[in-house]
Amino acid sequence: MTSDLLTLSAYGFDLSIAPLAGGGIAQLNWHGKPILRPALPGAAEARDPLGLASFPMTPYASRIVDGKFRWGDVSTHIPPNMAGGAHPLHGIGWRTPWSIASQDEVSIEIVLVHAGDTNWPWAFESRQRFTLTQDHVEIALSAKNRDPRPFPSSLGPHPYFLSEGAEIQFDAAQLWEISGEALPSHLARPPVVDQLAGGIAATSLDLDHCFEGWNGRARIKWPEHGVEVSASVLVGDTPCPCTRLQLYTPPNAGFFCLEPVTARGVSFTAADPYELGVVELVDQSLTIITTLKPFAVS
Repeated sequence: MTSDLLTLSAYGFDLSIAPLAGGGIAQLNWHGKPILRPALPGAAEARDPLGLASFPMTPYASRIVDGKFRWGDVSTHIPPNMAGGAHPLHGIGWRTPWSIASQDEVSIEIVLVHAGDTNWPWAFESRQRFTLTQDHVEIALSAKNRDPRPFPSSLGPHPYFLSEGAEIQFDAAQLWEISGEALPSHLARPPVVDQLAGGIAATSLDLDHCFEGWNGRARIKWPEHGVEVSASVLVGDTPCPCTRLQLYTPPNAGFFCLEPVTARGVSFTAADPYELGVVELVDQSLTIITTLKPFAVS
């Protein structure tokens, strides 16, 4: 841990934030037990968001195929932002330093102000607020348009969890089957949807899929503790349910990612992007609020 990290300790939680490493979380423990995978050695210092415990996806989540889409009068050609990748993914927030907006004994707020460039042609502002309470951690991620032109947005956190000994449980209606490069193709209900509803070992899965009809709650359990993950959405000041969850479980990686998202990935070019959860930002904000509530396993 370095002086570049912001830290909070309260109610049994120890939280470290790395604003310069894409505004990600470096550590989140509860009574000494990891809720998220700890940052890999040197990741925060190297400003490597992929080695952190979590990072923000803003102003879009998932991929933009070939970096190309048209919105209003704007045509994009966004370059890839990950080595070996053909498509830009996860937005620009995870690749950009954030600034400290405020900090007190139980909360930290950081901000990213983007003027518009080839990586995202519209000006916008994103904020993250991390709050410790007596029984949970709340992470609020928002995006607000600062451009005279409207743009599409989707948001979500990208948390890493340790897979060894972990059981994942959540209810969803369907998932998007994927074709090459993890691009969604069609909705289906394979057996894994019901297996997840009953709880299944993380190490038995090989997924990189978006689940539809999620009820907004998931439960992860290790031998001695667990965490309940829940999420909700605000469009402006209007509350909405979070009905989509991305689950990434690479075999033998030692981690999995369970990501509440406001929209399905690869949605800006869809025939009806709004049906897939995309929100057009004009002068309002889009916010996703994720709650991590740990519990002991007896």
